[in-house]
Amino acid sequence: MSEVESRQAAPAATGPEFLSRGEVAKLFGVSVSTVTRWARTGLLKAVRTPGGHYRFRAEETRRAARSAAPDDAARLD
Repeated sequence: MSEVESRQAAPAATGPEFLSRGEVAKLFGVSVSTVTRWARTGLLKAVRTPGGHYRFRAEETRRAARSAAPDDAARLD
């Protein structure tokens, strides 16, 4: 998805079906900057709000956190 498409889709990127960087960081037990790096490199799918904030689809992100072995997060760091 291009940056323009992300911005067009972003207004829907609010509410309980999306998680913030801080929520994702707590879920994986990593820092917020690590979550940002994962989003920038494509390790976690994210959408950008019109203000430039990252939002992560809640169900998809929770599924990834459940399926990741404890050492996987450290290796992504």
